[in-house]
Amino acid sequence: MFSGRWPKTEKYMSFQIPMEKVENAIATLQSSDWFFEYLNNRFSRDVFLSFESIRDQLNLIGIQFNKTMERAFPSENQQESIRIGKETITMLFRRRNEIAHQNDRSHASAEQTDIAKDFVEDYISKIESIVNAIQEIAEEIDT
Repeated sequence: MFSGRWPKTEKYMSFQIPMEKVENAIATLQSSDWFFEYLNNRFSRDVFLSFESIRDQLNLIGIQFNKTMERAFPSENQQESIRIGKETITMLFRRRNEIAHQNDRSHASAEQTDIAKDFVEDYISKIESIVNAIQEIAEEIDT
């Protein structure tokens, strides 16, 4: 969007940048490095793994969450594809939090859970489906 290759979204148009960064941009008009440096620094510590965060980030770049889930999890019913996508992302985020913040324990019972090979393989496949769907939609936008 910044370079003009994608249509600008409403979220993009309302993105706020501190005046210090704007002044740096004006001082170095021939380079857009300041913008990407700002984005990397601004968001480097944020976690965008929850369903809401992923939906919002896709929206920011002009990719519809529902369309992504329909493509990632094809089903006869659009709502079913969206439900599967939401549940997949929610489960991954919950499991990630258990592993990263709770010593791999359930929040409710404090019972430790092993990381099962079949769970890992299943979710790698689901993540791959989501990533491929995002890439395909992005490539369609970019043409």
